[in-house]
Amino acid sequence: MYKLARIVCFMLLLLIVPSTVWAATAAPVGPCRMIDPSTCANANQLAHANGFATALGHFAGDNKVSYFRGSRSISEEALAALGGSSPSVQTLAGNRYLFTACPTRECGGSAAAVIVNEYGQIEALGFSSYHCETACDDFRHLDFYVRKDGDNGTLLAALKAWATGDALKSTIWRPDGDQGLDGRSSVHTLP
Repeated sequence: MYKLARIVCFMLLLLIVPSTVWAATAAPVGPCRMIDPSTCANANQLAHANGFATALGHFAGDNKVSYFRGSRSISEEALAALGGSSPSVQTLAGNRYLFTACPTRECGGSAAAVIVNEYGQIEALGFSSYHCETACDDFRHLDFYVRKDGDNGTLLAALKAWATGDALKSTIWRPDGDQGLDGRSSVHTLP
């Protein structure tokens, strides 16, 4: 009887151990942390990470814009979009990460993008919008924000590729809304 009990215990142990190992390997890495953007799966997670809203405010300042709604700060506009529907983060060269998302209400060509370095420092910010003051424009605009002393060529190329790429362009309601887009693209240099 003692031998039978040992065999039953051994069999139960064989059944339990693999499931515990599987559960340990299936567990998520942890919460999204701004100081390590590789832990963030998408822009929505980054937008809700501790310290992101503050860092965004420091990067963009308190200038008022009307990209998605009338007269809000640049950081408010960015948070409105980055907290919405978002694809997976894109890893860029130089240990940078591109996070993109559409405002929660809809895409339709409106979106925001942020590029952070491996330490979570914001290096660039981009908007694709219809400049909505009292009413929205019929044509899409691109607004990119970079620091005056940054590696701006690489950052702007990544933002332009995102803004003119098929993924974002496929959400535009009116294809003619992109006619003359180069004339409605602005680069804003921050101190």
